[in-house]
Amino acid sequence: MLLKDYEQLVVNPQKAARYLQKLCWPNYQRFCPKCKNRKLKQLPNEKRKCLKCNYSFNDYSLRYFGVIRTTPDNWLRIIKLFEMEVQLEEIATQLALSANTIRKAITAIRLAIVANSLDGNLLFQRFHLHRLLKGEKINFFSPPVFGLIEHEHQVYIDFLPDLDLESFIHLKLNFLLPTQKIGSVIYTAPIRQYISLLIYDQKITQKYQLEHTSQHIPLNGNKNFWPFAKRRLANFRTTNSLNFLLYLKELEFRYNFKSKDFFGQIATYLATFIE
Repeated sequence: MLLKDYEQLVVNPQKAARYLQKLCWPNYQRFCPKCKNRKLKQLPNEKRKCLKCNYSFNDYSLRYFGVIRTTPDNWLRIIKLFEMEVQLEEIATQLALSANTIRKAITAIRLAIVANSLDGNLLFQRFHLHRLLKGEKINFFSPPVFGLIEHEHQVYIDFLPDLDLESFIHLKLNFLLPTQKIGSVIYTAPIRQYISLLIYDQKITQKYQLEHTSQHIPLNGNKNFWPFAKRRLANFRTTNSLNFLLYLKELEFRYNFKSKDFFGQIATYLATFIE
């Protein structure tokens, strides 16, 4: 989205609201998010009540947009600042919102990205990611392993459920799988159809006394995704594999949409119902 078009959207909350409403209800025909019934009763404060199941809702209920309470124009500002890779604390400062509110919004954006990725359903089911939207914690007992593949100018970072930490350590120690490390990310020589495996170093190197000094890792010669991702991963700071998972899928999306309508696609994702 061009900056001049974005500026028109945030002129006032009403115009921003119309933009979000069109995304949420493309034909402007509302229905109950729970039972899909179309017989509704208008309530105060722009809410409606389903005459079948009695569920009261607004335009953003049960959608990613409903994770935080803020004005529609502020939601669009959050998306724009996220697109520009502005840090969470700075977004909170610029919008005069709490850091916790922005953290919830950024988490919702990242989860919406994951949900719309090719392995999104698998990731949500395997790691119960929907719990994050309820403010619940998720503990990873071992970091997931991802495979990086490029196809027709697109990148795919696939979760590999059949290749767990134990398998990775087996490949490293017994088959001398070449590895290097950038920041807290271990990456490898090609395996199967993947350019590289990616895994968050959740004290793996220390526990298993690994070294990541292999020479001639083919990924280092990659001219496409890796130069885009390398500096971001070098600066990425986290203390758990969950944030790494979310950030990897964010990088996958950023790369694939770097020449497309990033803003509009994120807004569309946030307008979808949470499954």
